[in-house]
Amino acid sequence: MQGLNITSCFEMVFGEENAQVPEQMPSNQKVRRESTVCVTGAAGFIGSWLVMRLLERGYTVRTAVRDTGNPVKTKHLLDLPGANERLILYKADMDDEGSFDAAIDGCEGVFHLATRTVFTSPDPENEVIRPTVNGLLNVMRSCAKARSVKRVVFTSSVGAMFFTDDFGKPGKIYDETCWTNVELCRRLKTTGWEGSLYLLVLAINVYQFFLSK
Repeated sequence: MQGLNITSCFEMVFGEENAQVPEQMPSNQKVRRESTVCVTGAAGFIGSWLVMRLLERGYTVRTAVRDTGNPVKTKHLLDLPGANERLILYKADMDDEGSFDAAIDGCEGVFHLATRTVFTSPDPENEVIRPTVNGLLNVMRSCAKARSVKRVVFTSSVGAMFFTDDFGKPGKIYDETCWTNVELCRRLKTTGWEGSLYLLVLAINVYQFFLSK
């Protein structure tokens, strides 16, 4: 089976005929210490560790969470050293366009970690992939509107690149040329295949967004 490149994967999932992807992301200046950054998905395991490290390094951190009044989701963040002085909670939901505007406006950097974590779904295209992609684009639009954002860090996982034609081959090296083969992913339906597929599509949409700017 011949591997699919990024553009053909995008076309297969969304039916886009003219999808194009740049060879690399545009380079931007590094975010300075003591500047203001935003972290989406801050209440999660990786997000909370990132917030802690950013506070340790002197950043003012704006966290975007769905429920700012839920102590289960926020107490571990508010208890972090430096949180009283440099941590601000913003209510935002990936399903609501514009809800990230306030949190991102004025930030120099944005770390996008928020995503749906769904490993099984009867309709992954409509219940997982499309809503997650729309949420990503909502965040990216807020970044574009802010004008202050110099760099966006988008987190993914090996799932976006693992299911290649020769995945599982002993000694295989994965790098930026490796992308999950959509057709293979759908056919094998290994555990968590929906997650691998939407991670791939998210990565493609990040490229597409920057290509349009």
